[in-house]
Amino acid sequence: MADEIRTLIADLYDDPEDFLKRPHPWFGGCSPGELMGTEAGQFVLLKFLRGEDHIPPVETDRDFKPYTTANTDHLVDQAIARLEGQIERLRSLKGSGPEIATVIGRAQEVFGERGLIWLVRHNQVLQATPLDLMTQGKTDRVLRLLGQIEHGVYA
Repeated sequence: MADEIRTLIADLYDDPEDFLKRPHPWFGGCSPGELMGTEAGQFVLLKFLRGEDHIPPVETDRDFKPYTTANTDHLVDQAIARLEGQIERLRSLKGSGPEIATVIGRAQEVFGERGLIWLVRHNQVLQATPLDLMTQGKTDRVLRLLGQIEHGVYA
């Protein structure tokens, strides 16, 4: 059975030894190499490799590199910068006129607490962020879309 397992691993993975050594979430954080130590573990591993419990890895999965702090920190920084920009745009709504207050109220009625977030995200139907249109005086377009969303009418 161990030979069949090693053959399957060699067929499925570019670096079979790395696959055997690396802890795997499918096996509760154990490495496949640890499973090779017992007959029960070999059955679990064989079932996994044959795709009986899951879909076997596809081409793009074979080269997957685990996420690390080094390769995700810049993504976190980008997300923070984007959120800071959205916060500033939302702050700009304070003290706005009644038309903008109406849109904010309707967005909250339609989306609940996520209504303000909806206002600063790009909208495919509007081809802009609702906030951009509001600041251009086009609150009617935003209100019309909110009504369509509320009533399930697709644009």
